[in-house]
Amino acid sequence: MRNKPIKTQMINFSSGKLPAGIADKNVEFFAKDEKIFALIDGNIAPPNEWPDWLYEGVFRDMEKHPEAVEALVKAGFITDAEMVSQYIKCRYSALDNDPDMVEGKLQDSEYIDCNLRGSCPYEGRICSLLKAKYGTLTPREIEVLKLIPEGLLDKEIATKMGISVLTVGVFMKNIREKTGYKNKAELVRFAFEKNLI
Repeated sequence: MRNKPIKTQMINFSSGKLPAGIADKNVEFFAKDEKIFALIDGNIAPPNEWPDWLYEGVFRDMEKHPEAVEALVKAGFITDAEMVSQYIKCRYSALDNDPDMVEGKLQDSEYIDCNLRGSCPYEGRICSLLKAKYGTLTPREIEVLKLIPEGLLDKEIATKMGISVLTVGVFMKNIREKTGYKNKAELVRFAFEKNLI
Protein backbone atom coordinates (compact mmCIF):
# COMPACT_ATOMS: atom_id res chain seq x y z
CA MET A 1 0.00 0.00 0.00
CA ARG A 2 2.97 2.34 0.46
CA ASN A 3 3.24 3.03 -3.26
CA LYS A 4 -0.44 4.03 -3.55
CA PRO A 5 -1.48 7.66 -3.12
CA ILE A 6 -2.58 8.58 0.41
CA LYS A 7 -6.21 9.07 -0.70
CA THR A 8 -6.36 5.47 -1.94
CA GLN A 9 -4.72 4.27 1.27
CA MET A 10 -7.29 6.18 3.33
CA ILE A 11 -10.21 4.76 1.33
CA ASN A 12 -8.87 1.22 1.77
CA PHE A 13 -8.22 1.64 5.49
CA SER A 14 -10.02 -0.83 7.74
CA SER A 15 -10.30 -0.21 11.47
CA GLY A 16 -10.47 -3.85 12.47
CA LYS A 17 -12.40 -7.06 12.23
CA LEU A 18 -16.16 -6.81 12.51
CA PRO A 19 -18.23 -9.50 14.22
CA ALA A 20 -19.63 -12.12 11.87
CA GLY A 21 -22.98 -11.33 10.29
CA ILE A 22 -22.47 -7.58 9.97
CA ALA A 23 -20.77 -7.47 6.60
CA ASP A 24 -20.53 -11.13 5.58
CA LYS A 25 -22.80 -14.16 5.19
CA ASN A 26 -21.72 -15.77 8.47
CA VAL A 27 -23.69 -15.73 11.73
CA GLU A 28 -22.78 -14.60 15.24
CA PHE A 29 -25.05 -15.49 18.16
CA PHE A 30 -25.20 -13.54 21.40
CA ALA A 31 -27.31 -13.32 24.55
CA LYS A 32 -28.74 -10.20 26.15
CA ASP A 33 -30.97 -10.20 29.22
CA GLU A 34 -31.66 -13.95 29.01
CA LYS A 35 -32.67 -13.71 25.34
CA ILE A 36 -30.61 -14.84 22.38
CA PHE A 37 -30.15 -13.19 19.02
CA ALA A 38 -28.43 -13.88 15.73
CA LEU A 39 -26.39 -11.25 13.95
CA ILE A 40 -27.18 -12.11 10.35
CA ASP A 41 -27.10 -10.15 7.11
CA GLY A 42 -26.41 -6.96 9.05
CA ASN A 43 -29.48 -7.39 11.25
CA ILE A 44 -30.06 -8.50 14.82
CA ALA A 45 -32.77 -11.17 14.83
CA PRO A 46 -34.50 -13.00 17.68
CA PRO A 47 -35.11 -16.75 17.13
CA ASN A 48 -38.65 -16.26 15.76
CA GLU A 49 -37.13 -14.24 12.88
CA TRP A 50 -34.35 -16.67 11.96
CA PRO A 51 -34.47 -18.11 8.43
CA ASP A 52 -35.18 -21.82 8.00
CA TRP A 53 -31.62 -22.60 6.89
CA LEU A 54 -30.30 -21.27 10.22
CA TYR A 55 -32.65 -23.50 12.22
CA GLU A 56 -31.73 -26.47 10.02
CA GLY A 57 -28.04 -25.85 10.71
CA VAL A 58 -28.67 -25.81 14.46
CA PHE A 59 -30.73 -29.03 14.29
CA ARG A 60 -27.97 -30.75 12.27
CA ASP A 61 -25.49 -29.79 14.97
CA MET A 62 -27.81 -30.94 17.75
CA GLU A 63 -28.06 -34.36 16.08
CA LYS A 64 -24.27 -34.64 16.43
CA HIS A 65 -24.53 -33.99 20.18
CA PRO A 66 -27.20 -36.35 21.56
CA GLU A 67 -25.84 -35.93 25.12
CA ALA A 68 -26.65 -32.20 24.88
CA VAL A 69 -30.17 -32.92 23.58
CA GLU A 70 -30.77 -35.45 26.36
CA ALA A 71 -29.57 -32.92 28.97
CA LEU A 72 -31.87 -30.24 27.50
CA VAL A 73 -34.87 -32.57 27.81
CA LYS A 74 -33.92 -33.49 31.40
CA ALA A 75 -33.68 -29.77 32.19
CA GLY A 76 -37.23 -29.25 30.89
CA PHE A 77 -36.58 -27.78 27.44
CA ILE A 78 -38.90 -29.89 25.29
CA THR A 79 -40.18 -27.82 22.37
CA ASP A 80 -38.04 -27.18 19.28
CA ALA A 81 -37.94 -23.45 20.01
CA GLU A 82 -36.92 -23.95 23.67
CA MET A 83 -34.27 -26.51 22.78
CA VAL A 84 -32.72 -24.45 19.98
CA SER A 85 -32.67 -21.28 22.09
CA GLN A 86 -31.05 -22.95 25.10
CA TYR A 87 -28.62 -24.94 22.95
CA ILE A 88 -27.38 -21.74 21.31
CA LYS A 89 -27.35 -19.86 24.62
CA CYS A 90 -25.23 -22.53 26.34
CA ARG A 91 -22.86 -23.16 23.45
CA TYR A 92 -22.56 -20.04 21.27
CA SER A 93 -23.77 -16.88 23.00
CA ALA A 94 -20.40 -15.18 23.57
CA LEU A 95 -20.16 -12.15 21.27
CA ASP A 96 -16.70 -12.39 19.74
CA ASN A 97 -14.84 -12.05 16.44
CA ASP A 98 -15.14 -15.70 15.45
CA PRO A 99 -18.24 -16.65 13.45
CA ASP A 100 -20.52 -19.18 15.14
CA MET A 101 -21.97 -20.37 11.86
CA VAL A 102 -20.23 -20.49 8.49
CA GLU A 103 -22.14 -21.53 5.36
CA GLY A 104 -24.99 -22.92 7.46
CA LYS A 105 -22.71 -25.04 9.65
CA LEU A 106 -22.12 -24.36 13.34
CA GLN A 107 -18.46 -24.11 14.28
CA ASP A 108 -16.83 -25.50 17.44
CA SER A 109 -18.78 -24.43 20.50
CA GLU A 110 -17.50 -21.61 22.69
CA TYR A 111 -16.85 -21.49 26.39
CA ILE A 112 -19.71 -19.47 27.90
CA ASP A 113 -18.94 -17.97 31.30
CA CYS A 114 -22.39 -18.70 32.71
CA ASN A 115 -23.40 -17.82 36.27
CA LEU A 116 -24.39 -21.49 36.75
CA ARG A 117 -20.81 -22.73 36.25
CA GLY A 118 -19.91 -25.10 39.05
CA SER A 119 -23.52 -25.74 40.06
CA CYS A 120 -25.30 -26.77 36.85
CA PRO A 121 -25.94 -30.52 36.72
CA TYR A 122 -25.65 -30.36 32.91
CA GLU A 123 -22.28 -28.58 32.81
CA GLY A 124 -20.08 -30.06 30.14
CA ARG A 125 -23.01 -31.87 28.52
CA ILE A 126 -24.88 -28.93 26.99
CA CYS A 127 -22.17 -26.30 27.30
CA SER A 128 -18.48 -26.65 26.60
CA LEU A 129 -15.80 -26.79 29.21
CA LEU A 130 -12.90 -24.35 28.85
CA LYS A 131 -10.48 -26.19 26.62
CA ALA A 132 -6.93 -24.99 26.24
CA LYS A 133 -4.22 -26.32 23.95
CA TYR A 134 -3.06 -29.01 26.39
CA GLY A 135 -6.06 -29.70 28.60
CA THR A 136 -9.37 -28.57 30.06
CA LEU A 137 -9.34 -26.00 32.84
CA THR A 138 -11.20 -26.76 36.06
CA PRO A 139 -13.69 -24.27 37.55
CA ARG A 140 -11.16 -23.24 40.25
CA GLU A 141 -8.40 -22.74 37.66
CA ILE A 142 -10.80 -20.52 35.72
CA GLU A 143 -11.45 -18.48 38.89
CA VAL A 144 -7.71 -17.91 39.23
CA LEU A 145 -7.39 -17.08 35.52
CA LYS A 146 -10.11 -14.42 35.85
CA LEU A 147 -8.18 -12.75 38.69
CA ILE A 148 -4.84 -12.54 36.84
CA PRO A 149 -5.86 -9.45 34.81
CA GLU A 150 -6.50 -7.58 38.07
CA GLY A 151 -2.74 -7.64 38.64
CA LEU A 152 -3.07 -9.45 41.95
CA LEU A 153 -0.18 -11.29 43.57
CA ASP A 154 -0.67 -14.99 44.30
CA LYS A 155 -1.12 -14.12 47.98
CA GLU A 156 -3.91 -11.65 47.10
CA ILE A 157 -5.59 -14.21 44.84
CA ALA A 158 -5.43 -16.73 47.71
CA THR A 159 -7.05 -14.25 50.10
CA LYS A 160 -9.76 -13.33 47.62
CA MET A 161 -10.59 -16.99 46.93
CA GLY A 162 -10.19 -18.14 50.54
CA ILE A 163 -7.54 -20.72 49.68
CA SER A 164 -3.87 -21.31 50.43
CA VAL A 165 -1.23 -19.42 48.49
CA LEU A 166 0.30 -22.86 47.79
CA THR A 167 -2.98 -23.92 46.17
CA VAL A 168 -2.86 -20.81 43.97
CA GLY A 169 0.64 -21.85 42.94
CA VAL A 170 -0.62 -25.29 41.92
CA PHE A 171 -3.51 -23.73 39.97
CA MET A 172 -1.11 -21.31 38.21
CA LYS A 173 1.20 -24.22 37.29
CA ASN A 174 -1.77 -26.18 35.92
CA ILE A 175 -3.05 -23.18 33.95
CA ARG A 176 0.38 -22.61 32.39
CA GLU A 177 0.75 -26.29 31.49
CA LYS A 178 -2.74 -26.55 30.00
CA THR A 179 -2.55 -23.31 27.99
CA GLY A 180 1.12 -23.52 27.05
CA TYR A 181 1.53 -19.89 28.13
CA LYS A 182 4.31 -19.06 30.56
CA ASN A 183 3.78 -15.41 31.49
CA LYS A 184 0.84 -13.48 32.87
CA ALA A 185 0.50 -11.24 29.80
CA GLU A 186 -0.14 -14.31 27.64
CA LEU A 187 -2.61 -15.64 30.20
CA VAL A 188 -4.47 -12.31 30.19
CA ARG A 189 -4.73 -12.48 26.39
CA PHE A 190 -6.02 -16.07 26.64
CA ALA A 191 -8.62 -14.98 29.24
CA PHE A 192 -9.69 -12.11 26.96
CA GLU A 193 -9.99 -14.40 23.93
CA LYS A 194 -12.18 -16.78 25.96
CA ASN A 195 -14.48 -13.91 27.04
CA LEU A 196 -13.52 -14.22 30.71
CA ILE A 197 -12.63 -10.54 31.00
